[in-house]
Formats: sequence, C-alpha cells, structure tokens
Amino acid sequence: MRIRPTEAIHFVALLLLTVLTVIFWKNLEDPRGMLLAYGALSLALFPMVYLSRRQDRLPAPVSLLLDFYPAAFVPIVFNTLSPLITATRGGARDDLLINADRAIFGVDVTVWMEQFSRPWLNDLLYTFYATYYFIALIPGLILWFRDRATARRFVFTLMMIYYVSYAGYFTIPALGPRFAQADLYTKSLTVSPISRVINDTINHLEKTKLDVFPSGHTMISMAVLIVMWKRARDVFWWLLPIASLLIVATVYCRFHYVIDLIAGTTLAFIVVPLGDRLYDWAMREGSPLARRGSRRPYSALS
Repeated sequence: MRIRPTEAIHFVALLLLTVLTVIFWKNLEDPRGMLLAYGALSLALFPMVYLSRRQDRLPAPVSLLLDFYPAAFVPIVFNTLSPLITATRGGARDDLLINADRAIFGVDVTVWMEQFSRPWLNDLLYTFYATYYFIALIPGLILWFRDRATARRFVFTLMMIYYVSYAGYFTIPALGPRFAQADLYTKSLTVSPISRVINDTINHLEKTKLDVFPSGHTMISMAVLIVMWKRARDVFWWLLPIASLLIVATVYCRFHYVIDLIAGTTLAFIVVPLGDRLYDWAMREGSPLARRGSRRPYSALS
C-alpha cells in the first residue's frame, strides 16, 4: 500500500480544517497559528506512512504504537476545533436541542433527573462517564493481540466516528445542559472529591466546548458495541453494562441532551458499516490507496 486508510482519513480531515481556516481567516484570532498546527500534524503523519510500509518487519511494540497513535492524535485535532466552530457558526445553539428534548419528552430531562441525585450515584456515574477514554482503547488492544488486521479495521472505523461527530459540532454547535441550563438546577452534582476531580479534569483537558451534538460518547460507545458484537462477542458482553451506564451518565451528569444520544446512536449504526465498506474499498487491489499488483491483504469478517 502507498498509504493506509487511517492516515488517509487524517490527511483528509486536516485538509478540510486547513481550507476552513483559510476561508474564515478574518474571523479567527490566530489563523497563522492554526495553519502551523495543522501543518505540524500533517508532517507528523509522514513517518507513520513510511513505517506502515514496513509494518510486517517492525518489532511488536513499534507496530503497536503505529496502530494506536491515533489515540493521541485525534484529541489534539479535537482541541483545535473551538475557534473554527465559532468562526464558521457563531455562538451556541443549545436552544434547538433544548426545544427538541422538550418536544419529545415534555420536560428538560437533565432537570427531571435531578430528583435522583445522590452523592454516591453522582460519583458512580461520573466514573462511568470517564470510562469513555478507555472504552475503545482496551477492546482495540484485545483485537490487536488476537488479529492485527481486524484491529486496524477497528481503528479506522473509530476515526470515521470521531470525524463525523466533529462535523456535527459544526452543524449545531452547543455547550450542553451543564452550561446552557445551569440556572435551572437546584442541586450540584460535584459535591464529593471523586465527581469534582473528574468534572474539573474533563473541563481542563477538553478545550473545545461546543461539542454536544451529536454525542461523541454515545457514538463511540455504540460503535464499539457494534464492532465487538461482530468481531469479539465475548468482549461485547463485558462492555455492554459499561457502555450502557456511560451513555446514561452523559445525560445524568448534564453533559448532553437526550437528542444528542438519539443522533449519536443513529449515526453509529450508519457510520460503522460505511467505515467497513470504505476500508474494503481502500484495501482493494486497484484502489487509489493500494499499490499496483498487490494482493488484497484483508478480507472483511462476517
């Protein structure tokens, strides 16, 4: 292969972000800095392309890092989005999501859930909310040690999920109930050290705040469950309760509206099979990403 699908999708995403930076140059506070950031991220991909051509001859630890570097790469891209979202879309549009929840449920769901608030439950659900940062990585590692080709397909699918969710943030930028409806709550959820530390850490690490619709936490959780159901059924059963409580936590902890979860679940069921098809196309002999005369290195599992 000339380039793996994973690096290809990163290049496409960075190109689109670069184009947006140029188009909305006058609306950005530091457009040169953003272009430098996207240029640096693009340059960082070239060693990955080079190494991937020799991946079968690399030591296992190096090959592992080559397959899972997106776990660090994608959060860096995410943290560059806020200025572009503001420049292209203006302010937050939580009103659209609030109205959608009220139309469907007749109440503000996060406010309604306040009646169940207990310090121990807050800690429990904040902890499950934080499992988002591991719920894809650990199954990916399990797949990698079982079958590296399947793991690489899985990583590509996750990249599709992340970038589609980022596109959603540009479509309807929103801050989420914890900010937009703060004046409606009568109880704080961060009354203990555990919930407070998790909440403060998330606020510190995530620089992009207009990241509500669709729910990336839900999209990733559902995508992992869909893939594990097909590829590693034994892992699926372990992940099901974790993913379920993680999704509940996104609303209980006031990070998301329910409409965000509905959109995230719907998109996951669309993007996962689409990612499979794109991966197959990219790996097929004769595709623009494949070396001429090479054999197809991986067949999709049923």
